[in-house]
Amino acid sequence: MTETRDVYPLSSPISLPEGVAFDARTRRFFATALMGGQIMEIDAASGDERVFHTYATPVQLSGAKVDEQRRRLWVCVSDISGPVGGVDLFDLDSGALLQHFDLARGGICNDVALDADGVAYVTDSFQPVIYRVDARDGGAGEFVRDAQMAAPMGQFGLNGVVVTPDDRHVIGGFTSPSKLFITSRTDPQGVREISLEGEPFAVPNDPHFTGADGIVFIGEVLYVVNDGGVQQVTFTAKDYSAGRVKSVRAPEGGLTTATVVDGELYVIKAEVVRAMHMRMPPNLPFKIYRFARSLFDTTAE
Repeated sequence: MTETRDVYPLSSPISLPEGVAFDARTRRFFATALMGGQIMEIDAASGDERVFHTYATPVQLSGAKVDEQRRRLWVCVSDISGPVGGVDLFDLDSGALLQHFDLARGGICNDVALDADGVAYVTDSFQPVIYRVDARDGGAGEFVRDAQMAAPMGQFGLNGVVVTPDDRHVIGGFTSPSKLFITSRTDPQGVREISLEGEPFAVPNDPHFTGADGIVFIGEVLYVVNDGGVQQVTFTAKDYSAGRVKSVRAPEGGLTTATVVDGELYVIKAEVVRAMHMRMPPNLPFKIYRFARSLFDTTAE
């Protein structure tokens, strides 16, 4: 197995990377970007970057997920001026764009998660909707719409998304203010907010915890990425309806989301909050780095 580095600097000074995914078979990271219209791939052994795909028209690229078994890469693609959004499906090995699915009208597609069958679930940050896309039959449309997940005016609502390890539920992360919503994957009629205890999940006026962004499971534990920190959610209910929170500040802020590499958490330093929302120059370089989960062992119970 190819060894991984702790840090992978990204060379572009303007891209504002957003999504990150990892292919364990070929040992490559994939980084999307809100600017520049490119998907980059990074070799885990050498750190070398190269372009995986370039879009001919300006688009914002956000969440990405690798389907290692089916050799596919899913990427969220949006036009904020619409706003409209969809998801693209690539051949992971050839780089060919296989399919585009139009999804959001009056919204944008933010993140994507996959179930055991390779079916995709995609969040809309401007509408209270999670979409479902099945590449096997081309089916694409709303999976669930619920007013509980509506975004406050001018702010982000749904953001990261995951399928639970038992493949029975879909969890959507919500940014403003931070929440987690859960619904059944097979019967998405009842959306519930996950009950959280321990450290505060939503932390008003804390620049490190500005709102839940990317979310990812390692085993049965959920990791929630904020701009300046990561939160660990250990579930206390078998159906994932309740959990306990620990929070750790990031060694370097500006984070958006994370991926899993050999059981380790790797985050992407993207500077989106600083550059897009605060209108300040990003702290370069952009990078992908390992976020040590041992940091949570030193937090107070």
